[in-house]
Amino acid sequence: MDDIHPLRPDPATQGLLDKLAAAGIPPMCDLGPQGARQAMLDGRVNDVAPPPVARVADRTIPGPDGALALRCYWPREATAGELGALLYFHGGGFVIGDLDSHDNICRRLCADGDVIVVSVHYRLAPEHPFPGAVEDALAALDWLTANAATLGADPQRLAVGGDSAGGTLAAVAAQRARDVDTSLAAQLLLYPVVDLAGAYPSQETHARTPPITRPVLAWFWTLYLGEGWEQNLALRRDPRVSPLHAPRLDGLAPAFVLTAGMDPLHDEGIAYAHRLAAAGVEVHSLDVLGTVHGFLRQGALIPAAGDALSSAAHFLRTRMA
Repeated sequence: MDDIHPLRPDPATQGLLDKLAAAGIPPMCDLGPQGARQAMLDGRVNDVAPPPVARVADRTIPGPDGALALRCYWPREATAGELGALLYFHGGGFVIGDLDSHDNICRRLCADGDVIVVSVHYRLAPEHPFPGAVEDALAALDWLTANAATLGADPQRLAVGGDSAGGTLAAVAAQRARDVDTSLAAQLLLYPVVDLAGAYPSQETHARTPPITRPVLAWFWTLYLGEGWEQNLALRRDPRVSPLHAPRLDGLAPAFVLTAGMDPLHDEGIAYAHRLAAAGVEVHSLDVLGTVHGFLRQGALIPAAGDALSSAAHFLRTRMA
């Protein structure tokens, strides 16, 4: 991708944008929650087949509002305590996404990162608005901390990760882990949402860049936070909504922060990486220029997706070794 400007799509991303335009697919905010959820599942055709893993099992654990669904992946047969475990939160604006929509990403991180992956299907808005997703994420963290050994994982080698809205939850979980003296080996923040209160150039530059245009983002936030969220600065600065506004970021787990050059969330992701580094946190940043938000699920069309996931998995494998 040499000489590709971050404001201009690389050829593969341009092909994706052309495909979306030719298909005439309405924006998610015009589909409604159920329609958008199905559209996300339909989009799996644009991903590549993941590498095989040794075992996959669905289970439920007690959550704050009933059973919480998990999907667990094992990379290989291993002796007890030989492998670490990654708690993963899927993306989708807190409104869409599930265990199936991000199955490929989890399998890739499991196999290439040589780590047990525990994917969490937290409650979604509008049925369950804020702070439902956060409560579920923290409950899952508490469960994994107490039960890692039952999965065959080393309780001393745990990590959190997520993409987009899931990146928000991962960042919040990492902060919670520090505050309760739970040691984490790593945090994967993949084009995360970290600052709803800030104003960044990328928000304007890519306000109309699919898939998360300004109307789509506003729709997500309205369903998740409720009407009037724009005027509620205290809510927008709540660290559970905007992890960048946490009072302190020191003492957090080493972070891998992925950003996409044509993503309206690009600049806040960069800002969070800088704030982590300024607080003394080990940070590995990967800024993939010329592509869009959500590209990790478009591996059949955008080769950079595989490269980025390989980098994330390598970081994870290194930190969990």
